Amino acid sequence: MLRLLIAFAATAPAWGSTDTLYKAGPGPYAVGVVAVIELAVPERDRLMPVRISYPEGDGRFPLVVFSHGALCTGDGYVRLADHWASHGYVVFLPTHLGADGVGRPDADEASRVFQSQIADMSSLLDSLPFFETEIEALHGAIDPTRVAAGGHSMGALVATIITGLPVLEPDGSQASYADDRFDVAILLSGPGPLPTIPAHAWDDIQLPTFVSTGTRDHANRGGPGATWEWRLGAYERTPGGNKHALVIDEADHFIGGLICDERGKGPPDEEALTIVLSASTAFLDAYLKQDSAAMAYLNAAALAELTNGRAKMLAR
Repeated sequence: MLRLLIAFAATAPAWGSTDTLYKAGPGPYAVGVVAVIELAVPERDRLMPVRISYPEGDGRFPLVVFSHGALCTGDGYVRLADHWASHGYVVFLPTHLGADGVGRPDADEASRVFQSQIADMSSLLDSLPFFETEIEALHGAIDPTRVAAGGHSMGALVATIITGLPVLEPDGSQASYADDRFDVAILLSGPGPLPTIPAHAWDDIQLPTFVSTGTRDHANRGGPGATWEWRLGAYERTPGGNKHALVIDEADHFIGGLICDERGKGPPDEEALTIVLSASTAFLDAYLKQDSAAMAYLNAAALAELTNGRAKMLAR
């Protein structure tokens, strides 16, 4: 196990200080890390690598299970995980089947891999007793009643499906993989409408949801003429009341290589990452810790002013 003190780049943001943003800097907890533990998943005949970040402190902490993007690994999201852990969250970063990207799978294999990625999310919750037994620092540390499903890009689609979005199977039938143990969803550069998503699939998504994108985010599979706005699907098409979206001007799909760094290209966009860390932590605090200051921050219109016009927060 490793013990980390979180440090951030010294590059000053355009607005002058991160102090104006909600919990943009490191939190009160030192961060412990289990660099890798291989979880046996016998029903799928595999070992799932999992990186774990946790706060070094007393108490039962909410859990974030975060699904990586296509051709990425869990290790590509350590900046997110360690920040959340420093503010009082245990974070699981699994590496899914298919992360090696060896060859181009046929349709049947691609479907099998994707279903395995979805199943990984529930398998991690099923295995909480194992983690608490095998990792001393996690004894009594995880609160299984406060759990977030998170993801980036394809991983955001995984997180959307596991929190209730139905999908179309290859034979045209509709299926649900929802796991009601997840309480909220964090979707970074997630998808909008897809051929595999039924037309009215979004109508019944009731869970609190946080969506983020940037104006340089690509809109793959969005159809002719689709732009970055396609990635607001989980915000715009679901029932309102607990939906939040973060839009960052000139931010790209990989935040300049700072997430999914196996695929992202520079220059690193430290400013955009700081905004994502702040807003996502506010969302987690508001809905998993019932923090009124965090909720007020999410629903205020001040982010554009605080970031000198770089970002805005939407709520509905």
